Amino acid sequence: MKGFSLRRFLFSSQNCHLSGTKSVANSKKMNLELGNIRGLDDALCLYENMARMRPLPCVKQFTQLLSRVVNLKGYSTAIYLFKDICNLGISVDEYTMNIAINSYCLSNHVNCGFSILTSFFKRGCVPNAITFGTLLKGLFRENRINEAQELFRKIVIEGLCELHVVIYGTVIDGLCKAGNTAMAIELLRVMEKGSCKPNIQIYNTVIDGLCKHGMIDFALKLFDEMSEKGITPDVVTYNALICGLCNLSRWREVKILLKEMIDCKLYPNVRTFNTLIDALCKEGLVDEAEDVIHIMMQKNVVPNVISYNSLMDGYCLQGRVHKARNVFDSMASKNVAPDIYSFSILIGGYCKKMKIDDAMHLFHQMSRKGLKPDVVTYTSLLKGLFCGGRCSSALKLFDELQAAGLKPDFHTYCNLLDGLCKNGHAERALLLLDALELKGEHPHIAYYTIVIDGFCKPKKLHIARAIFSDLSSKGLQPNVVTYHILIKGCCENGLLEEAKNLLSKMEESSLLPDEAIYNVIVRGNLNRGDYDDAANFLDKMDAKGFSPDSSTFALLLQLLGTKEHNPAIFKMIQNLLPNQITYNTIVQGFLRRSEYDEAAEFLEKMGARGFSPNSSTFKLLLELLGTERNPTILKMFQKFAPSTLKQSHEPKVVSQNV
Repeated sequence: MKGFSLRRFLFSSQNCHLSGTKSVANSKKMNLELGNIRGLDDALCLYENMARMRPLPCVKQFTQLLSRVVNLKGYSTAIYLFKDICNLGISVDEYTMNIAINSYCLSNHVNCGFSILTSFFKRGCVPNAITFGTLLKGLFRENRINEAQELFRKIVIEGLCELHVVIYGTVIDGLCKAGNTAMAIELLRVMEKGSCKPNIQIYNTVIDGLCKHGMIDFALKLFDEMSEKGITPDVVTYNALICGLCNLSRWREVKILLKEMIDCKLYPNVRTFNTLIDALCKEGLVDEAEDVIHIMMQKNVVPNVISYNSLMDGYCLQGRVHKARNVFDSMASKNVAPDIYSFSILIGGYCKKMKIDDAMHLFHQMSRKGLKPDVVTYTSLLKGLFCGGRCSSALKLFDELQAAGLKPDFHTYCNLLDGLCKNGHAERALLLLDALELKGEHPHIAYYTIVIDGFCKPKKLHIARAIFSDLSSKGLQPNVVTYHILIKGCCENGLLEEAKNLLSKMEESSLLPDEAIYNVIVRGNLNRGDYDDAANFLDKMDAKGFSPDSSTFALLLQLLGTKEHNPAIFKMIQNLLPNQITYNTIVQGFLRRSEYDEAAEFLEKMGARGFSPNSSTFKLLLELLGTERNPTILKMFQKFAPSTLKQSHEPKVVSQNV
């Protein structure tokens, strides 16, 4: 029997779970069996029985089975079955071949999908809009944007198929996801002028694309155009706009849209609420986000795993990992099963608070729940182990990651190299880089930057300089961060002239030194007593619109209080004349270094000069208030909150008005 050997290779009768399939007698029974498929084993078992039947079932039933396999995400299985169906002598039709093309495209083998096009003509079938729409989607999926555009041109010019709204929708969606919203809008205008008019789905795709790329004002303009054209927005439209506005913290407009949405009898769904929860958590307003969860339940909208994950992430960002754990534990009582992201968020939260044993316990609990950790989970735990000084455990975990068949990504390697360097194993990190090169992988400049930083220590700086000098031979160009690290290393080791030479070399390479680099050189000069050079660099900073950071300012103040009492230092401080940005930068620096009394002193000076803390300073105070129990932080918050609270009040108004 044709196809028998392939089927014997693919399937085994011991995997059959369906009962009664051996005696399938008619189409009615066959349809019943198709409806009973719960997994790939069931589908394969049914196929084996269908292939043994005489006469063979019709092509429609084989096509229905293929469709079910694709729905179960068994794309490679669907491809093998398609080939075997052809070997059985079944006369496949355009529906069957479209499913095979879709399977190839979803497996990222769009070229194989194009090979099936020849079968259409051989079998007397004509490719339709679904065929070409699937191929277009496959090209966009593989990021082959130019080829997708070329295929679309051929479809239009040669009339390969009817220019259905599905074809336009696929191209517009692909362009938006590729970031080419300008061309997507251009195609939308072509549709508006032609016979195939855009529907609500097309407008939603463009509006969503604009919002995701921060072009919210263009999205709002298109939203107004829709209404003028008589196209009624739906929940999807409002969700896209609300998400775009939330990302930009435009809370007043969020409130207006929510009200307008409800007035139009379009009630917020779980996605609307999840957008609000996520945005509030990212703004540091987790308690307001929790209010939104309660509102959801009052409105009979059931929070899902995404809702709770966002809330957990918000608590972890504030260091309130115990609250995140409470949310995690409460999910089971709400019939919501934690997913891989739930575990990864909480593991990351534990690692940031240096509760490594809790993180490890949770990590091992994942496998007991039938969840496989992904690269993100491993990377979070890897970072935590290194931060806790547990290098051997971290390296063992890295080996486990590879043994599990996972490929370390950019962030994994960055954390691995950084962890080794910060724990005094820079030489081992360098060996790892060499091993990556031998494997044929092209290491990123960030990897070398981390290792250079690891060697920027007394007695090892010569190795950092050698690695830096060797970058060009590896086809790598140092970036601003690479230069910053080596210049800092030179300054801290008293090599001021070499630091200045690096600065000149950087400018010759068309790389513009940033504020951090100038601050490093200024501090290097101050520490060596070269006050005139320090003053010159401060003047250059001022000309470029840069300001001294909190460390530079603190060093100047420290030197002012020494016995030397050099007039040049006093003159530098006088010339700086701190503005609101400078004061806020200094205060934030003190807060990050836990120097709360100094931060409070500078806040008083700000107030005396008529300056107030900005939203970044206030947000940092809020975060510290949730993690630290220092009375100075509370006093600062109580005293200075009124001047900035107005800027963060709108999210509360939004949650109250949902």
